[in-house]
Amino acid sequence: MSCDTLPLLTATPPMLSFLRITNLAILEDITLEPGPGLNVLTGETGAGKSIVVDAIGLLLGERGSADLLRSGADALIVEGQFDLADERISEAAAAAAGLSEPAAEIVIRRELTSGGDAARSRAFLNGRIVSLATLKEVGECLADLHGQHQHQSLLRPEGQRDALDRAARCEPLRMEVAAACTSLHAGMLELEKLSRAVEERSQREEQLARTISEIESVAPLPGEEEELRREEGLLQHAGEIGSLAGQVHGLLSDDDDSVATRLGASKALLDRLTAFDPQAASIAALVEEARVGVAEASRSVSRYLEREGFDPNRLDQVAGRLADLERLKRRYGGTLDEVIASLETARTERAALGSVPERVEALAEEVQRMEAAYMKLARELSERRQRAAHELGRTAAKELAALAMEGTRLEILVDQEDPPQPHPSGIDRIGFWIAPNRGEALKPLARVASGGELSRLMLALRNAVEEADDARTLIFDEVDSGIGGSVADAVGQRLSRLARRHQILCVTHLPQIAAFADRHFHVRKRTEGARTRATVSMLDEDGRVEEIARMLGGMPPETARRHAAAMVGRSGLKGSRGRTHA
Repeated sequence: MSCDTLPLLTATPPMLSFLRITNLAILEDITLEPGPGLNVLTGETGAGKSIVVDAIGLLLGERGSADLLRSGADALIVEGQFDLADERISEAAAAAAGLSEPAAEIVIRRELTSGGDAARSRAFLNGRIVSLATLKEVGECLADLHGQHQHQSLLRPEGQRDALDRAARCEPLRMEVAAACTSLHAGMLELEKLSRAVEERSQREEQLARTISEIESVAPLPGEEEELRREEGLLQHAGEIGSLAGQVHGLLSDDDDSVATRLGASKALLDRLTAFDPQAASIAALVEEARVGVAEASRSVSRYLEREGFDPNRLDQVAGRLADLERLKRRYGGTLDEVIASLETARTERAALGSVPERVEALAEEVQRMEAAYMKLARELSERRQRAAHELGRTAAKELAALAMEGTRLEILVDQEDPPQPHPSGIDRIGFWIAPNRGEALKPLARVASGGELSRLMLALRNAVEEADDARTLIFDEVDSGIGGSVADAVGQRLSRLARRHQILCVTHLPQIAAFADRHFHVRKRTEGARTRATVSMLDEDGRVEEIARMLGGMPPETARRHAAAMVGRSGLKGSRGRTHA
């Protein structure tokens, strides 16, 4: 499972449960513990709210620069913990991170250290150093940043395709398409390999024939080389061997003073001695036994001399045979066993080549059947996508109108290459195109310039997809840019509705949105001596009323507090309906 194909939402999406930021611009050392549902960050303009979002971007793999470091600091550190209660999301994140098994939590640490004009960056995931590319891939499993950030799944073609597929409820069908594509590609690769074999068949058959002929003409035998080496050694010393064996034979029996002659004389004397002393018979028996042994040894030496008779031609024959074997070893293997194995391999391959044309024909028919099966599934998937594209576009238009973007036109285009090219995700090219104002031409979604418009557009799309939305933490920055009044209330309602299924972090300047918060964080900038630093605190109920009253402005303090208390109470009732987070 990849991070671009996360499962349909359950009640347990990933959640950023801890965030610590050290030496990032004016954030010297702050800690946040976001909770489930809607988390909002408010504060005066320039207090550092968006810097918190920048810090999360660093956690998710966005690039950092030296100017992010707090003045005078040597290192910028951002640490975050994501709790992964859903097993499938945990598996996807673990696979992207290269972990051996799924983890219940992902702890990320990002460091930037000063190094002149540039910054040196290091990233750690569950205590293990990882590349920025790996961190970015894991980050795509965990969160989407909406605003002036590129870390947004709906800006990528694969993210748009996945969103449409979830809206169409066709993920099981897409898995069938992917499996059919895998089988088709495997068949096509094998067919290509066999087709090349047919083209090269004649040349290869000639090579194999030469190999077989050369080895068979020598006809090497297992163990033959060792026996020939032994024989060659004997033949090279045949003269000395014959001389030594002849001397041994003479000493044993041929000479007048040989061992056999002396033993025979000794036996005769002992026989005469036995006539006087019977006890000498045992000695005579031993001498007789020795005489018989020497006689047998003499006969063995005679046979050895006859068998090892020196043939001058035999040495040349053995040397020539060994040279033939060496030539085969140099060409077909370092040992004679490898030469013999090469012969068997060549024979097997030559036999297989004879059946290649028939195999190509059978496999071509099988590939045609696999392609037909793939195209049937892919066309069904394409039809469902086209129906869903129309419905999703219509639903998104209603959402956009409620967010003061009634002039915005969104079209989800589904088309194919000609001819269609098999791909694991189908044959379609899918793109979200938008015209922010009436009369403007449609442009790819990724080219929308305004951060505020883009954030509201993403909010509208997320709500349009509803329960088929993917399971990521969502961070919204600038979602309230250029709006107010009833539109701000509509944005707040939609954020609250979306927070039933996601953890959301939202930077806002509008009290209508802040009133919907499940957790409200206040960012405050302070000047202490010659340094400026920001602090972040989580507000209790009274603190929320005071902050929203400040955000209302333009009215007496008591009146603002009454309005703020009413807004918190009213929004709390609206936002609590159907909340699935604990």
